[in-house]
Amino acid sequence: MPDFSTEADHADHEALRALKAVFEKAVRENQLDLLKAYLDERFSIVSFTNREFSEFEAFKAQWQKTREQLLQGGTYSVELLPEHSLLYGDLALARGDSRNVMTTGAGTKYEFGSRWTVLCRKVGGEWKILRAHSSISPFDNPMLLAGVKKKVVQIAVGALVAGLAIGGLAAGLIVAMMHR
Repeated sequence: MPDFSTEADHADHEALRALKAVFEKAVRENQLDLLKAYLDERFSIVSFTNREFSEFEAFKAQWQKTREQLLQGGTYSVELLPEHSLLYGDLALARGDSRNVMTTGAGTKYEFGSRWTVLCRKVGGEWKILRAHSSISPFDNPMLLAGVKKKVVQIAVGALVAGLAIGGLAAGLIVAMMHR
């Protein structure tokens, strides 16, 4: 258990943990508007798609587009696994890992981890998200790996069909030449 140096630090850490619960709910229920009240007026976010947003409606629109492409009617949930936040006056640096679960509308389930960092600023006694960044490893991304496997199978099947067709044509030509 972390050792909080003051009661104020303890209260700040609890307030930051409350942001965690709001974020998890917003993702699970696909209700990003729940986050609006917790965003600093100068907020920015870099999503796992490596796009930066500083306007909430643009972020929300891209979130929906990506969600529809990946989930196709399925579900997505995230569990944040925060490390101890670092407090610097009216700034807090929160960071950690997350467990993500995506289930497509077709029932395919993907579980993966990601790394995140959030810089918060205390405004009027409340913590607001100033900057957030999330990343996922391209090397063990289950959606990417599934896509690559699917493409390899498609190419292999295509090559097999093409090879059989070429082999059949070659055999037909050989037989035709032998009967001349």
